[in-house]
Amino acid sequence: MKPVAISIDHFVNQPSPERARALFKSSVTQVEIETFTYCNRRCRFCANSYIDRRSENRHMDEALYLRILRDLAAVDYDQAITFSRYNEPLADRVILDHIREARRLLPKACLSAHSNGDYLDAAYLESLRAAGLNRLRVQVYLGNEERFDDDRILRQMARRLKKLGLPYNMTAAFKGTRYMAQLVCEGMEVTLDARNFGVLGVDRGQTVLMPQSFERRSPCLVVFQHLCIDCDGTVVPCCNIRSDEPRHAPYVIDRLARRRSLFEAFADSPLVEWRRGLLTFGLKRQPCNSCSYECLSESGPLRERLDTMAREFGLDGAVRDGGAALIPAPAGLATGAAGLPPRLPS
Repeated sequence: MKPVAISIDHFVNQPSPERARALFKSSVTQVEIETFTYCNRRCRFCANSYIDRRSENRHMDEALYLRILRDLAAVDYDQAITFSRYNEPLADRVILDHIREARRLLPKACLSAHSNGDYLDAAYLESLRAAGLNRLRVQVYLGNEERFDDDRILRQMARRLKKLGLPYNMTAAFKGTRYMAQLVCEGMEVTLDARNFGVLGVDRGQTVLMPQSFERRSPCLVVFQHLCIDCDGTVVPCCNIRSDEPRHAPYVIDRLARRRSLFEAFADSPLVEWRRGLLTFGLKRQPCNSCSYECLSESGPLRERLDTMAREFGLDGAVRDGGAALIPAPAGLATGAAGLPPRLPS
């Protein structure tokens, strides 16, 4: 994730189409799109455990999908598009058409997807690569009644890898927490990721009960860089908010089906207020007050820098003119070679 260039424009609604487009272009690094709704699983660490995503499959209107892509093409978008929300993106092979269309209109974009891997085999992987997908992250899970166990999760990873039939390298091994394997796949980055969601999971906008309570004081840079679009064109502030959860209805920031553009959704919507409340260290409002996603490590210099920026931008009162400042993006879980298993069990 590139550093976040924060300016006064992030905190003031931008009704000017030109300024809204410019702010989107300089800020957004990921657009997450749910092109259909079906998911075959009901994982305990996801609100799909009680929200029905299996009895029907609703598809995004094709005209809406093309309008999203054309908005992105209008700013020569060259960042990430992720075909994921709360569906299983490989459950319907219409995803291949969606990827091909995105690749045609956005040749510089990085196209990615997150999958549970249930539908994936070597032939499907090749079809995804040929369609233009750049990155695929396959989550490896145990059953809902099973807790994370190193031996069982490694055996599950081994079965997945054997099914795909590609060489791989183990890139992370944190006992009791996480294992990752990188497949050798020309033209596409493919990662298997086995996480202990009891340790590394989040409460998904207070829809999932976590083993331990968490009080967020960290800023959140996601609302400065990401845009998440549900199947019906509803836009929400981040990946942990979903428009089909009634408790999240107040958090919807826009609806593209009303002919609103991506740029308006980012720069001239309630997302402005979310950014005002998430810039600095301190207690957060619901649903962010218990969210552990993408937290920044608190340090004196960073806290002072953000507090100074908030004062300069007038977030405690009238907004004043100010320049832009670069804030480092949060680092992900570090991975190292020490202790990595040479191969997975067969």
